[in-house]
Amino acid sequence: MKRFNFVKTLRRKSQVASTEEVNSGCPKYWKKVFVFGFLAVIPVLFTQKAVFAEGEAFTISESSGTTSVDESGTSDTFTIVLDVQPTTDVTFSISDGSSDETSISPTTVTFTNSNWDTPQTVTVTGSDDNLIDGSQTSTITISVVDEISDDAYDSVADQTISVTTTDDDVAGFSVAESSSSTEIAETGSTDTFTVVLDAQPATDVVIDVTSGDTGEATVSPSTLTFTSANWDIAQTVTVTGVNDDLVDGTQTTTITLTVNDGSSDDDFDGVADQTVSATTTDDDTAGFTVAESSGSTGVAETGSTDTFTVVLDAEPTSDVVISVTSADTGEATVTSSLTFTSANWDTAQTVTVTGVDDDLVDGTQTTTITLTVNDGSS
Repeated sequence: MKRFNFVKTLRRKSQVASTEEVNSGCPKYWKKVFVFGFLAVIPVLFTQKAVFAEGEAFTISESSGTTSVDESGTSDTFTIVLDVQPTTDVTFSISDGSSDETSISPTTVTFTNSNWDTPQTVTVTGSDDNLIDGSQTSTITISVVDEISDDAYDSVADQTISVTTTDDDVAGFSVAESSSSTEIAETGSTDTFTVVLDAQPATDVVIDVTSGDTGEATVSPSTLTFTSANWDIAQTVTVTGVNDDLVDGTQTTTITLTVNDGSSDDDFDGVADQTVSATTTDDDTAGFTVAESSGSTGVAETGSTDTFTVVLDAEPTSDVVISVTSADTGEATVTSSLTFTSANWDTAQTVTVTGVDDDLVDGTQTTTITLTVNDGSS
């Protein structure tokens, strides 16, 4: 057996590898050890451990591939679901950016490590804004609420969906008659109706109110102005009957309401006119009035005269001829006829009665004078 000398060499304290060196996360480290009294150098490979996310994310599914609602209050839905099971809860906020076109329910959803793969539904409902603004697109943002969610989801990006809201507002105006009809009289009585816009305008809307026959009916006011503030407050129009002195019976006057395009919101330019029919009851009656000069008519056979006057009670649409006849021309004679026109109808005309000498001793005689409308000429 070959002999050899063994020398044991002790390493100084400074030569001993520290625990930190042995457990270092460096990829490779040469570790020195003593094995059975021999100094050996053994390479030891250390691998640094890294924690990688498994792809934390979430998926949104719109019910029909898109999300559409209507201002009438219809709804649509979408769902949210996590792609990876979290360690702790994950909470999302759902926001429409304070849009006045939609409302959302719920506005937050929370997933746990037990329900993470069960989709949760968000309902979007259309909101009526009264504006004539056409179809509007709003954005809904879905965000992880970092403060109360699993840290692994803190860096997950927001997602958005677009919601289309169909407008249900149409430019127009409504008229409401006070008793479902408008009736007045020539005595000057009145009736009313109200006007209100059907939708909120962006700028003023001016409506002109006109009477088709101011000799039968007048309107007040003649214009109505609606703003974006008072558009839904009804404004009142008063219709007043006018006395025209004509014997024309009940008359119907058309009152027209028209949007004044030059002074109104452009959305209202194409709105059609509306009309109200006002019925005016006539207070004029065909007739004539006779007034004797001294309350009676007296003449003598000496040829003396007396008078009375005749005037129409109402304006005629054409001439009126009144025949005047004496029942006894041997006692009294009269003017034979009177003609009234639409111009002189209210000017009294005079009839002269003249006494006639008959040579008879017949005492005082009474003669009837008759005034008759000549139908054929009146």
